[in-house]
Amino acid sequence: DEEEERRKRRREKNKGGGGRCRNKKKERTEFLQRGGGESERLELMNAELKAQIEELKQERQQLILMLNRGGGGCIVRTDSIKTPESEAGGGGEQLEKK
Repeated sequence: DEEEERRKRRREKNKGGGGRCRNKKKERTEFLQRGGGESERLELMNAELKAQIEELKQERQQLILMLNRGGGGCIVRTDSIKTPESEAGGGGEQLEKK
């Protein structure tokens, strides 16, 4: 009788622990799923920014060509232009008069 009572208490305790474990697992899964939306949003934003960088690089190239064709005596050498890639914190362009 005493042994049966111990088994019964142990089963009840185990049942409660199992429920808590399942609830924690469910909460963790829900948390990760909510976080997944943020990750997707950031990945989309990153892709948009990379596309914008490419557009700006192309526009920059066109402007350099226009300056060089302008005939104003101002030649822009692309090797003398500082870019964020070539110099951290730079970004200013140098124009060379001829």
